[in-house]
Amino acid sequence: MAFNNAKNIIVGAAPVYISKLDSTDNSYVENMLDNGTVAPTARATFVPSDTYFRNVGFTNNGLQITYNPTYEDVTVDQLLDAAKLFKSSMQVMIMTEMTEGTLQNVLTVFGQGVSTLKKDNAQSSDTYPTRAASSANDKDLTLGLEAGALGIAPTERQLISVGQAPTFALNSVGAEVSATTERVYYARRVLSVQQSQFTLARNTPTTFPVTFRLLPDARYAGSEYGKIIDRVIA
Repeated sequence: MAFNNAKNIIVGAAPVYISKLDSTDNSYVENMLDNGTVAPTARATFVPSDTYFRNVGFTNNGLQITYNPTYEDVTVDQLLDAAKLFKSSMQVMIMTEMTEGTLQNVLTVFGQGVSTLKKDNAQSSDTYPTRAASSANDKDLTLGLEAGALGIAPTERQLISVGQAPTFALNSVGAEVSATTERVYYARRVLSVQQSQFTLARNTPTTFPVTFRLLPDARYAGSEYGKIIDRVIA
């Protein structure tokens, strides 16, 4: 690999997609990308299927990924420093800030299931209904502020973000060649776990910060949390 290659510098924001299904839905699966349902198509820019995923729209301050392992020391009498380290816990977090104040985004920030989002006293899909000329479709959309209950499973979703990647790829003999690439970030199980607040102010836009904690799926050895894919599209 060549050193000091400016093509390896990544600049630019990435769109964020959240799955419409959550852990309270009977159709929820934890491998929506890997089961072939919405797998990326070769040689084409990856856009997650709008049947399963929803674009959250404009974001602010990009996407921040935190990989936070905790290591403990093994100490012995003969050494002043640790003789060995072992990993005792692990946390992976994803943070972003949504700027489109749809009730679907607020629902995601609050970590609630789609059953709390209703239109005209009936459960709504996670896609904002299109207002038609008929008065039957021109009804209020309401997000209930859910209290929750003991024993209720937390709402999980999948998260996908598609951004820039280093502009090279490996050919059949392992040598680097110039290419048009994109980087797909896929998290299997995310939960909104930290306080989120938004402000209604006279001279600043309302944004919706959210912090997701990733949970592992033990069925996928080596990619329990998800995966990062550098895709060659040209």
